[in-house]
Amino acid sequence: MNELASVSGKLQREVETLRELNNALLVIESSALERSSDFGFSPEDVSKSQKFIIDFATRLLSVLKEEDPSLYLQPIIDHLKSGMKPVEDWIEDLEKITEEISSNRKLTDDSLGILEDILSLLDNQFAEDLQRLYAR
Repeated sequence: MNELASVSGKLQREVETLRELNNALLVIESSALERSSDFGFSPEDVSKSQKFIIDFATRLLSVLKEEDPSLYLQPIIDHLKSGMKPVEDWIEDLEKITEEISSNRKLTDDSLGILEDILSLLDNQFAEDLQRLYAR
């Protein structure tokens, strides 16, 4: 039963991260298209989403650079490390994203694609964890 509670807690954290990242990405993409007000997003929504993306990217960077061994982010780090793309490229991409957002520049299509790739990895990880839970 303890293991079930642990998996359930992990799934809850994953779904919350997915939701927050998905929402932030939606706001950031609408802002990049200069259509955020058309979707009902305020400048404050854009600012909060930018902060969330910077914080998330910074946490990923610290784990990728092995400065912070976060168990919370370990599944996505494992996916990033096991993929075809070298870790150094992920680090460079995440640093570019944080720089673009921090300097209030519009995110490039490449940067938006990288964030979407990370969201997809998180979504896949969540689906795998959910399948493991139901397989028990």
